[in-house]
Amino acid sequence: MAGVTLALGLPWLLLALPAGALADRVDRRAAMLGANIARAALLGALAALSVLDTGSIEVLYALAFCAGAAETVYDTSAQSILPQVVPRGRLSRANGRLHSVELTANEFAGPPLGGLLVALGLASAFAAPAVLWLAAVGALLLVRGRFRVERSTRTTVRADIAEGLRFLWRHRLLRVFAVLVGVSNLAISASFAVFVLFAVGPGSPMGLTEPAYGLLLTAIAGGSLAGSLTADRVEGLLGRAWALRASVVASPRSWACPP
Repeated sequence: MAGVTLALGLPWLLLALPAGALADRVDRRAAMLGANIARAALLGALAALSVLDTGSIEVLYALAFCAGAAETVYDTSAQSILPQVVPRGRLSRANGRLHSVELTANEFAGPPLGGLLVALGLASAFAAPAVLWLAAVGALLLVRGRFRVERSTRTTVRADIAEGLRFLWRHRLLRVFAVLVGVSNLAISASFAVFVLFAVGPGSPMGLTEPAYGLLLTAIAGGSLAGSLTADRVEGLLGRAWALRASVVASPRSWACPP
């Protein structure tokens, strides 16, 4: 399981910067279409391998890495295309709605549906996401417009990446947020890797049962969903700067609370 997680996440470390340069060079909707088609094909291949009983852990790692690479391209393009789809004044609300839909699918609908599909058969668990990604391709085809950034000069991908890194380093606010988000993700990923051992079981400090642990994760997801749905209202009430300060202060304190 740790190996599959590593294979899925490694492309973000290796390919995030090239994916950002790619999103500035091609039509972003086309990049998203290609990424979803690739993910559907990869999951379809896994479904076929499970039916034929010819898979291996090495193949699973390889397909997981390729799926992570497609996810890197898709997510980078999706975040970049949003300002081209909605007006600037509605960008905060659009970001919140996008996050809430993604969170609902990943944290609420996804786990029980995934468990049901696994119970029906391993091939079903792989085939269903492939069908859903093809459905996403159909939805993207309904989005009309041209989403390629006009470029006045020709540059190399390496030069674009270097320019982006220099801009990030010179921009104090973005630089601080980049470090903050990176350290936060590292800490949360590390804690969740062992959190189940801390929380579940008679000998654990929290002593939760498996259903109680599921409810705990649901509560975390529910809080994230509530925050994404109300982010634009909080921003309107406090202002963007104070809303960010409040979230930065509150988040680590919630994690530091003793069980």
